[in-house]
Amino acid sequence: MTITSIEIRRAASLFLPVSGVLALAVSAVPAPAAAEPLPYGPDTCIQGYVWREARPGDTVCVLPAVRDRTATENAHPASNKDPLAGSGPESCSQGYVWREAFDGDTICVTPAERTDTLADNAAAQSRRQADQPGQQAPANGSHRVVFNVTGSGEVFNIVTDPAGPFVPDHTPLPFARTLDIGPDVSMLQVVATGRDAPGPGCSISIDGTVVASQTIGGSGHCIYVFP
Repeated sequence: MTITSIEIRRAASLFLPVSGVLALAVSAVPAPAAAEPLPYGPDTCIQGYVWREARPGDTVCVLPAVRDRTATENAHPASNKDPLAGSGPESCSQGYVWREAFDGDTICVTPAERTDTLADNAAAQSRRQADQPGQQAPANGSHRVVFNVTGSGEVFNIVTDPAGPFVPDHTPLPFARTLDIGPDVSMLQVVATGRDAPGPGCSISIDGTVVASQTIGGSGHCIYVFP
């Protein structure tokens, strides 16, 4: 009688040790899908923001207009300086101050721009995808909205539409509010009345995408109307 190779393999499988059987069973179970990595690692910005790049390695997330302004300032490091002033060769001309995007940053800018820069530093963590899992759209088909008010100092009040909990006088900045909205909402709005100059900035994002924004020193009013 001739024994085929198929019969030999079938017989051998009857005598597999327990560990071998378990190994076969485990290999048959598909591995869980790995989470998709963020395109730029843990410093990936939420949609609508980009790295500031005030120096190599500066991954603070800012609006594109702020990065463009920063690049222009970096391209002219000697602008607005007065080497004869009291802080030595890096002294700023009257009416200008050090930008202070990082320790040792002596680019000279207006006080409003420095306030804007420090506010961006304070809000850096909230603008990273890795730190904002709640930016994703809710599973029930509604949308997740985030109202941000940027700046320093305090505000008299902050009002959002749709409304949320009352924001009292002397609330410090920066400020953020997250709401889930349904299809009945047609407009989004945030109004912040600052106590200190320059006025606060603001932004509105929907499911992680910025749809309205204003830099510090404006009216502190951001609005978005659904098409």
